[in-house]
Amino acid sequence: MKKEIESALTRGTTFLIRQQCEAGNFEGQLSSSTFPSCAYAWIQLARSETPEPALIEWFRTNQNGDAGWGLDTANISNAEATRFAQIILEQVHQRASDPALQKLLASIPKLPPHLALVKLAYAAFDEFDWNELTFSENALPLMKLVKQLTKIPLLGSRLKPPRHRLPPVAMFNTAMFDALFIAEQHTLVPVFIMIELNTAKRPEMIASLFAWLKAHVLSDGSWFRVNYITALSVLALIELQEKWEADDEIAGLIERGIAWLDKTQNPDGGCREALNLNVWDTALSVIALTDVQPIDAKTALHNAELADKVRDAAQWLVEHQNSDGGWAFSGLRDSTLPSDADDTALGTLALIRSLADTSNDQQTLYAAIHGGVTWLKTQQVRDGSWSTYQPGQGDVGCVSITAHAIEALLALDKSDVTDKPNVQTEIQRGLNWLRRQIHRDGYWRDLWLAKDTYGTACAIAALVKTGFADTAEVHRGVEWLEHSQNADGGWGEDMFGNPTESTVEQTAWSTYALLLTDPENRAAQNGINFLLEHQRDDGSWQEACVGIYWEIIGGYADPIYASVFPILALNQLTQTRS
Repeated sequence: MKKEIESALTRGTTFLIRQQCEAGNFEGQLSSSTFPSCAYAWIQLARSETPEPALIEWFRTNQNGDAGWGLDTANISNAEATRFAQIILEQVHQRASDPALQKLLASIPKLPPHLALVKLAYAAFDEFDWNELTFSENALPLMKLVKQLTKIPLLGSRLKPPRHRLPPVAMFNTAMFDALFIAEQHTLVPVFIMIELNTAKRPEMIASLFAWLKAHVLSDGSWFRVNYITALSVLALIELQEKWEADDEIAGLIERGIAWLDKTQNPDGGCREALNLNVWDTALSVIALTDVQPIDAKTALHNAELADKVRDAAQWLVEHQNSDGGWAFSGLRDSTLPSDADDTALGTLALIRSLADTSNDQQTLYAAIHGGVTWLKTQQVRDGSWSTYQPGQGDVGCVSITAHAIEALLALDKSDVTDKPNVQTEIQRGLNWLRRQIHRDGYWRDLWLAKDTYGTACAIAALVKTGFADTAEVHRGVEWLEHSQNADGGWGEDMFGNPTESTVEQTAWSTYALLLTDPENRAAQNGINFLLEHQRDDGSWQEACVGIYWEIIGGYADPIYASVFPILALNQLTQTRS
């Protein structure tokens, strides 16, 4: 068994090393999903073009047996994804009649659209009233009151923003808009432009919204480096050209946006939501590779190669650090994509872990680490948590991010970094918040990855590493993981926390957490067996849809995850038994 685990670990790390890009970063190609694929086709239709055959074929291939479409590669049919695909394919068929497409459309169940962002597409194709998309401007005071009520414990978890209608355009440039989650702001502004152009047509409002949109375009021509947000922005600009004014500036923004969107199309014909997550993928890969220790003399050359790869990846992270000391989810050298706490925590942790494994300039690494730590310290919320960006509506304390921040600060505290700041207060505040977040059933729920297994695994790891292994919260978390294990030894759940077939990623991070608490844990042993059984001959594992971008858009699969997390789990077992 020991040799089998060591062989799996060596083959897994060898495969991961081969995924490194020439520039030094790691970057997994994210899976295609319905919303970004629909948005890409929508732009082509808005420009009086017929979507390319490969894109249409993606819709054919990914239609489920019940004739619906899922949000993501999990392929669980979703009413809104189905309605979005339906309106797009109906428009394609109207422009170029296709008997096969007509047959496909006839099979789709008739589902009235509920989600406002899907109704927006129907309005754009003259199948929904633009005036019915938003609440009345008279509703703004009530919206403000509801926002205040969400801050009250218990009420906050029950009061959710309505999804069937959008806020009124007059919400723009108010305190409520400024408090929105940054991705919501980027989504609403182009939507507001389209609504305003088709309803009130107020020149001052249109000009103000357009100015915001121009101010937030990134250097690569995208908005927020996200497909759906960029697509909505391009669609708004197309509307501006047609119904407001046409000029070279707008045309240039459209062409640059479309050129960027082209890069999000995958070989399967569909589109992925984000261009890449190369900062996160690189940081995770460095953490995994620095975790792997020499097994015996035969692996010395292998570990020398690891050191070279770590050095190049660490250098790439330094070069893509934002000027404020943080990291964004996708690397741009000009700091135009804002820093977030998860990438900053993992980027900082990766550089700290790389100190002993790289020959890079130590002072440069120290400076980058200090920048990341300073950013994390200033971004901690009063309650002790870390949120993705700035606390506000839709941006709340996150279990995994808080756990990652704690681990980064703990690693700094134990490191040889010179002139390191005191971080004990921040660690303790984060731990106190983390312990309070455990659900009464014994799990922690996360915002970004799927879902309860990830939150629970991250919370347990942070608590164990900070000396809180023998606590009621950790014991309850372990018990919950043990009880939620599937019969095949793995773990699996969808983006809403519902049990599913086991995935490699969820099995790996659950196993890793259990091994931290007890190397002899029976559930962890079963998890290791699952990972061994599902490793391919080339050392890789099959990726699954475990990454969640946004609940109304769906998730993604990232092949880097399917290497990093099993490596961490397998290595944890080898270290506890060495």
